[in-house]
Amino acid sequence: MLKKDKIEFKLINPVKNGEEWAEDYMFESKEPRAVEIYINDREIMDILKEIELPFAEEEGHPSLAGGYGHNVPKFLYESLNDAFVEGTYNQQYGVELLCCGDCGFPGCWSVVAYVRQDDDFVYWENFRQNHREKWKYNLSYKFDRAEYEKEMEKLKGFRNCQKIT
Repeated sequence: MLKKDKIEFKLINPVKNGEEWAEDYMFESKEPRAVEIYINDREIMDILKEIELPFAEEEGHPSLAGGYGHNVPKFLYESLNDAFVEGTYNQQYGVELLCCGDCGFPGCWSVVAYVRQDDDFVYWENFRQNHREKWKYNLSYKFDRAEYEKEMEKLKGFRNCQKIT
């Protein structure tokens, strides 16, 4: 039996976080907001960078490893919810968990995961880089559905929240 994993969403200011894309991005609020994803108390970008570094070094471009930005709350929330709706883009092709660190668009440079659920759990599986077929992640996560739904409610609230960590 797979162990249960823990997920947490944290609101950040991507400009203060040094994310280049955010400096020119038009935000609904006065203060830019983006979301960090933590799995088992590790930020997903750190997990991915560790996995990607050997592949990126082999290509001669180590800076590609972990070269992502964090998605805005609205996009991430809607994409993760959409993954459960039969026939939607996110259900068929996966959810882009991060955006391009340069331009801020998820489809430009991202890691995609397929998200599904059953009565008790939510699963994130079959991770892939949208422009690097040879990069293999071998990641899968199993979240308690009730705990996942609490985090999703928190993520939903970030769209109106003024407090940023």
